[in-house]
Amino acid sequence: MPTEMFLHFFKSLSDASKMNLNIKAEGQNEHHKIEGIFKALARALKMAVRRDIYHYELPSTK
Repeated sequence: MPTEMFLHFFKSLSDASKMNLNIKAEGQNEHHKIEGIFKALARALKMAVRRDIYHYELPSTK
């Protein structure tokens, strides 16, 4: 997959899911930057949907 398509992917993802994505990656290797972005996104999504087993509340939307 060309690295140029990842901007389109993340733009489409944020538009379709109606979420804000602020992405900033520094470095020289595009593959490593993209890999880090995907890993950070996965961790952020995991944290966003994690429930506290002691409270029957949904996580905050903030």
